[in-house]
Amino acid sequence: MEGFDTSGLVPEYIEDAKGHLDKLDSVLLDLEKDLGAGELDVEMVSDLLGSLHTLKGNSGMMGFTTLQQYVHQLEGALKTLLEGSMPLTGDFLQRLFDAAAVLRAGIEEVEADPLSTPDFSGDAELFASEEPAPGPAEKEVKGQPSPRPKMSASPERSDSFKYIGAKSNILKVDFERLDHLLNLAGELVIHRTKLAEVDRVFKEKYRDKEVSADLSEAAELINKATSDLQEAIMKVRMLPISQVFHRFPRMVRDLSRERGKEINLTFSGEGTELDKTVIDEIGEPLLHLIRNSIDHGIETQGDRSRKRKSPVGNISLSAAQEGNHIVITVSDDGAGLDIDMIKAKALSWYTEEELAAMGRDNILNLIFEAGFTTAKEVSEISGRGVGLDVVKKNVAGLGGMVEVKSEKDKGTTFTIKLPLTLAIISSLLVGAGAEVFALPLSSVVESIRLQPEELKSVNNREVIKLRERVLPLVRLSSLFGCHAGGTDAGGRMYVVVVGRAEKRIGIIVDRLMGRQEIVIKSLDEFVGDAEGIAGATIMGDGKVVLILDISGMIDKNLIKADRRSVH
Repeated sequence: MEGFDTSGLVPEYIEDAKGHLDKLDSVLLDLEKDLGAGELDVEMVSDLLGSLHTLKGNSGMMGFTTLQQYVHQLEGALKTLLEGSMPLTGDFLQRLFDAAAVLRAGIEEVEADPLSTPDFSGDAELFASEEPAPGPAEKEVKGQPSPRPKMSASPERSDSFKYIGAKSNILKVDFERLDHLLNLAGELVIHRTKLAEVDRVFKEKYRDKEVSADLSEAAELINKATSDLQEAIMKVRMLPISQVFHRFPRMVRDLSRERGKEINLTFSGEGTELDKTVIDEIGEPLLHLIRNSIDHGIETQGDRSRKRKSPVGNISLSAAQEGNHIVITVSDDGAGLDIDMIKAKALSWYTEEELAAMGRDNILNLIFEAGFTTAKEVSEISGRGVGLDVVKKNVAGLGGMVEVKSEKDKGTTFTIKLPLTLAIISSLLVGAGAEVFALPLSSVVESIRLQPEELKSVNNREVIKLRERVLPLVRLSSLFGCHAGGTDAGGRMYVVVVGRAEKRIGIIVDRLMGRQEIVIKSLDEFVGDAEGIAGATIMGDGKVVLILDISGMIDKNLIKADRRSVH
């Protein structure tokens, strides 16, 4: 598995390293104050060792080997204090101060030139073994401290206080503060919509072109400023998905060796950015998908050779932004999904007639059902039929969708589509009777118009044939008791195709009203459990519009075809 480019992480590494160095200086100063007390603060030194261990690990990850080794030596010197093999003397403490200054100089050298390699060979004697504690005749004479090893620091290193005036371009902010800022930006979005509505009404009622022009200009400027502010706040909350991707190489290495396979993991689109709330949640679904590829997808070297494949299997993780969504794919060049085996396993859940009526995509998507597995044996990492079910639930919880494409002996690709953020979302406004509803655009697959005669009935449910899929339908007016408007002037009706994970359904609406950004407001507790409703938003005219919860509607069986019980 090839190494990964960590050059983009250098600023974060430097900022974190300086924090550990400041902690080192602070602890050494506290130890110096307590030097005459005769007791070592074990908890404080242990805490410092944890900080240095983090710095050592980060240095190794970044490829700064000499820094890693020097921190390791410093760790060893501090451990001698905890073990009691080295007493805390003024001379030993000064050596630690000198080592801290040398280490800081090395960090500053890397900050100036990340390709440099700090040389600590001349400073190794700072960690030379101490002599036993001096006896009465050997105690230091006041004003004449015992000589320390001569430091090999360069002139630049000898100026060890330059860091005090250093400036930083990184500011650490509690994420709750960013959430508050985003909520305020959301309020501005609502007021912006209200102002646009006022501008429209003013133009219709009054003929004063000069005042109307001024109001329109002000509305446009506020609209632009609000959009810029919202975008700026969103960018602050964004993190590269590489923070998730780079957790997997070690796991792939270890699991592939356990399974007797050789697997190469590659990345693309690592710089694609996502909201931190999404970053925090997407790791587990990817974990299950990669484990699935390792255990079920990639064949053993012997099987791959018989299929005239390279003995090294490949798993690729990629990410790309598409509009207000991010698309993440997990692909492998393994055995692929055996659709005949899936059908055989599904016979305990469905009849042969039901399976025959399913399209290929629907059959493949059965692997996301809870408890469904085609594994012949249960391993430590898969085979229990819970992994892909977790993927479906977690992705759906983020307002996303997951799809699978596979070809036998060619490989499998899982595609996850997620919204970039979960606070301010793009929506499709639709009408049912006199009411207006908002559909999260992340759940909208497409919208179509059809003639009433295209509707079919299966088990007393309205369905249509959409390409290879039999699409169940639900009338929005019937769900919420609205007066249906029927068809348009051409006798056609509108159907919005929406999805949750691998499922697709069509919602029949009276009219499509366009796309609009909305701020999700949760419903108060006194409203109770409103099935099919994710929240509400406030429109420019002050009207409250309900936001449909596609995932919840499916889970509550409002629009999902009944499935046979598993006995």
